[in-house]
Amino acid sequence: MSASREKKKRQEFVAGGGIDPKAARAAEQKAAEKKAKILYSTLAIVFVVVAVFLVVYNSGIIQRNQTALTIDGEKYTVADVSYYYHDAYQSFLNTYGSYASLFGLDTSKSLKSQNYSEDMTWDEYFKDQAVSNMKFIHAVLAKAEEENMTLDDEDMKTFNSAVENLKSQATEYGYSYKSYLNVVYGSTMTASVFEEHLKDQILANKYATTYQDSLSFTDEEIQTYYEENKNSYDLVDGEYVSISGSVESTTDEEGNTVEPTEEEKTAAMEAAKETAEKIMAAYEDGGDLEALAEEYGATYTSSDEMTYSSTYVYGDWFFDGSRTAGDAEVLEDTDYSRYFVAVFHDRKQDTALDYNVRHILVTEDNLELAEGEEATDEMVLAKAEEILDSWDGTEEGFAELAKEYSQGGNAAEGGLYENVAKGAMVSEFEDWCYEAGRKSGDTGIVKTPYGQHIMYFVGYGDTPYWYYASNNALISNAYTEWQTAITDSVTAEMNEAGMAMIG
Repeated sequence: MSASREKKKRQEFVAGGGIDPKAARAAEQKAAEKKAKILYSTLAIVFVVVAVFLVVYNSGIIQRNQTALTIDGEKYTVADVSYYYHDAYQSFLNTYGSYASLFGLDTSKSLKSQNYSEDMTWDEYFKDQAVSNMKFIHAVLAKAEEENMTLDDEDMKTFNSAVENLKSQATEYGYSYKSYLNVVYGSTMTASVFEEHLKDQILANKYATTYQDSLSFTDEEIQTYYEENKNSYDLVDGEYVSISGSVESTTDEEGNTVEPTEEEKTAAMEAAKETAEKIMAAYEDGGDLEALAEEYGATYTSSDEMTYSSTYVYGDWFFDGSRTAGDAEVLEDTDYSRYFVAVFHDRKQDTALDYNVRHILVTEDNLELAEGEEATDEMVLAKAEEILDSWDGTEEGFAELAKEYSQGGNAAEGGLYENVAKGAMVSEFEDWCYEAGRKSGDTGIVKTPYGQHIMYFVGYGDTPYWYYASNNALISNAYTEWQTAITDSVTAEMNEAGMAMIG
């Protein structure tokens, strides 16, 4: 068939109501192209919407206003709870630092993937801490409002100082203030939320401190508490010998560890007991306990200010209320596979008095170093000696030197520490203050892990340690009871969806 005849037949076919296949295919192609354009346009719009959503989501805008916790009807957002969650986390790290790993916390991993305990992750632990702290602060702020307690100028100085410190840290690490808040407190944090809760914390702390300071107990109450808890505040004069009854593990020819058998362990304890009984017999015959310990290869310990410890069996033995001077006994300690020969001499109250002292802390910050020069202990000591040599010999003059040179936190107060109780300072500092013969006006230089301390002893107070510690324990117990009661006085309800966004 010729092309013209084929064309004529197609025209007649279409005129009769038929569909031209060629035209149909062309129409289908055009329709498909149009459909594709619509599809691609729609997908492009969807992708833009998703991209915008992700940007908004990652900024924390969506999450931050979602309710995560309700306390007595007041709603707290994800951002609110995030503040206390990260605050609890940072407080933990500030307290334990590099030792956090000893508690099983790996700061390089997600808190949700690590267990705090058998039935709680670290994430759940810090959320629990956050909720507990928020309940307490919520309740305390209500009390503060009832009593018209507000932030004063001194409180605002504390607030402004904290904000400025955080801004300085942000600059130091190359962040803006807002970005640094997101790093430390999560993506939902804003400056306004952070500063609002910082003020709440300062006010709550002010109220709680005022309450604690109001707690007081009579001499009779303090004496009664001491009598009921003597072991915590008494000192014992005694000596003891420790004889090991443990067996070391060995290794076989292939280097594998071989644990001792039960028979070997029993034999070692029996040998230790035999040695302890020989030492005891020799001591009762007039022998010197220290010399006997050396003779039998045992460990000797003596102290006229032994404090109570329940770790080893001798702790309960020494602090038994029925103990009298001259008591001696062989003690078996199965928990630590050893025997002790213990001798009791005396027991007394811990009457170490509180004291007042001034100090000038000298560190490498006091030195004028050349570029690239490193400070040494000798250089810091030399600077401390130079400062002390410039002293005019009066307490007032020492205070002025402290204001000028001390790197300690109390430099503005002339380096003065008042009513310092036993155990409050590092051992080197405290040992100098309690050194036999110490008297008002004494000076010296003491090295501690913090630097060289130029010391000026002001004098002893009149509060013995047992009294001070018993009174503090009563105050602490009463405060803890109040804190628990006020925290439990409010009801918290968690929103699972909101809480899941935290961390």
